[in-house]
Amino acid sequence: MSRLHIADTGLFVARGQPSNSRYQAVRRFARRNDVTVVLSERVYEELTVDDPDVEAPPVDAAIDEGWATVASPLEFSESVVSRVMDGVQRYIANADDAEGSQRETLAEVAQHLSVGAATEVYIYTTDIAAGEGAETVLASEGYGDSVTFVNGFRFIDDLVSGRGEG
Repeated sequence: MSRLHIADTGLFVARGQPSNSRYQAVRRFARRNDVTVVLSERVYEELTVDDPDVEAPPVDAAIDEGWATVASPLEFSESVVSRVMDGVQRYIANADDAEGSQRETLAEVAQHLSVGAATEVYIYTTDIAAGEGAETVLASEGYGDSVTFVNGFRFIDDLVSGRGEG
């Protein structure tokens, strides 16, 4: 069984800088559990800044440390990718606080599931509406038993407190 761990912008913002205990807890979790967290290209772009006065962003440290990676470009020719992006867009339009970058993150999930690159997916997001939307939209595509929404704030809090080191 192959697992995909994918995160949105909120999880990486919530964990902070490499010196932060939240960052260190997520890094420990990833290393202990042999997890590589995948980011869509759009999420990576949101987390990085093209400014010479800004030090390397924390996401680059996670990539350099080997526990995060940027996904390959989406294959928009795959019908499931387009359907999921459209479904997420509709869900976001009806949810108050959902983030636009969720479309690409969830399309990435659909692409991995549809080609068999993953059979189990964990979606880490700090956006509750988007996480619930992910489960709803992906279930409508037949992947309900394969997808787990992980509340990013609770996940980090559990790791920092020692309840989620699993």
